[in-house]
Amino acid sequence: MADYREVATRLLAENMNAAPGETLLVVTDTDTNHIGRALFEAGVELSLESGLFEIPPMERNGMEPPESVARAMASADIVVCPTSASLTHTRAREAATEAGARVATMPGITDQMFSEGAITADYEEVERLTAALTEKLTAADEARIEVGDASATMSLSGRDGIPSDGIIAEPGDSGNLPSGESYIAPVEGTATGTLVFDGGLAGVGVLDEPLTVELDEGRIASVEGAAADEFLDATSGDDCARRVCELGLGTNPAASIIGTVLEDEKVYGTCHVAFGDNLGFGGTIDCDSHLDGVILEPTVSLDGEVVVDDGEVLV
Repeated sequence: MADYREVATRLLAENMNAAPGETLLVVTDTDTNHIGRALFEAGVELSLESGLFEIPPMERNGMEPPESVARAMASADIVVCPTSASLTHTRAREAATEAGARVATMPGITDQMFSEGAITADYEEVERLTAALTEKLTAADEARIEVGDASATMSLSGRDGIPSDGIIAEPGDSGNLPSGESYIAPVEGTATGTLVFDGGLAGVGVLDEPLTVELDEGRIASVEGAAADEFLDATSGDDCARRVCELGLGTNPAASIIGTVLEDEKVYGTCHVAFGDNLGFGGTIDCDSHLDGVILEPTVSLDGEVVVDDGEVLV
């Protein structure tokens, strides 16, 4: 297993392009504080003006952190968030990047993920694949996802794809670490058809059996499968939590399905569809929830062009 300090130093120096004298804020919680501490200590060694904020674990992905944390995030040059629940799709993250911070979120980070797998990827190759798919997502008007006999479509018209390639080097950049995905906010109310999740599911982990989700006018119409009750419970808070908000394509060859969506959704050749908030990346759904499901070997077409064929990326 890799040394935490070594991984943390490489992450700050290579992925975040940290320079001596910059300010670093680590936001962590009581379940992930050992990883947060490694990042803080690496920041000190790199001569960054380092601080650490430790909070209780948030109840679910997409919940806003305390206001004091949000203010601190917006005043730092570099923000790294190894936390149990995701701060990726929050107003706090959005305000920090608007203020010029470089923000890396690490929702659900585990000891295994911080030492092997996706975080060890060749990020130049991840950057190449991610850029190519992002360009195609931006240019497309419609996406079609097929798994066996099931298929779903959604409009992408007028929306821009977003790269998350693990290189967070410029002011205002943000993304997950480990990373490797191209994603987009589909046009609200347009997703229809059938999705079959058979990889990981946020809040559930690795799926032992496929979860079939019927979509109608951009919303969940019905769910079947062994994890159906858990899925419906996780999306029961607000009406917005059952609206389709994201389509993403995984681009990290070193990632594997481990039951944590942070890495699961980055697996090369997979796609993921999320439900809930997308206000921070080009959509209109303002929701205090964001839940992703992963499809292992889909065929994904953009305006009729196959860009992922049974789990093989064609760019």
